[in-house]
Amino acid sequence: MCIACRSRHPQNTLIRLKHEGKEIVAFDGKGRSFYLCHECATDEKKIKAIVKRFKQDHEQFTKLLTKLTT
Repeated sequence: MCIACRSRHPQNTLIRLKHEGKEIVAFDGKGRSFYLCHECATDEKKIKAIVKRFKQDHEQFTKLLTKLTT
């Protein structure tokens, strides 16, 4: 389930991330994680909401998403 839009998708189609320290990083197999769908990863309004919720740097988070979606 995507944390931004709460829609259900197959797990292999979602982007898996985790909150490590004060940063959001790609999931590495350890710890708790959350999922983000590709529609929300490209929606600027949803990205701003996630950045605000997790107190992230907008530019760094968008770079991470573009790296993971391509």
